[in-house]
Amino acid sequence: MLKPDEQELLDYVTNTYGQCDKPAQKDWTFEEHFNFFQEELEEMLFDLFTRYGIEHSNFNIDDYFMPEFYWWQFKLKKEWQDRQFKTLTLGMIIESAKAGRWLYD
Repeated sequence: MLKPDEQELLDYVTNTYGQCDKPAQKDWTFEEHFNFFQEELEEMLFDLFTRYGIEHSNFNIDDYFMPEFYWWQFKLKKEWQDRQFKTLTLGMIIESAKAGRWLYD
């Protein structure tokens, strides 16, 4: 577990998960700047939570992203389509790393 340092975390995200030539910024949202499938986002978030010692038992990814559904789950997917999802930013990860626990749920 690393001591949370804002710039180190941003550099780590840029080098490990960056998909463009720009360095990661604190105000970046996951929806806009990380074009991953939900499974990849889960892996990324688990990596960040583990690496920076963020206790995340109260974090629910379904509050932030639509789950992936199989084709036969079309009724369930339709129920989720009107749902309003919260915005997840790198700044939220940084502040939670400083606190040692997920702060936003």
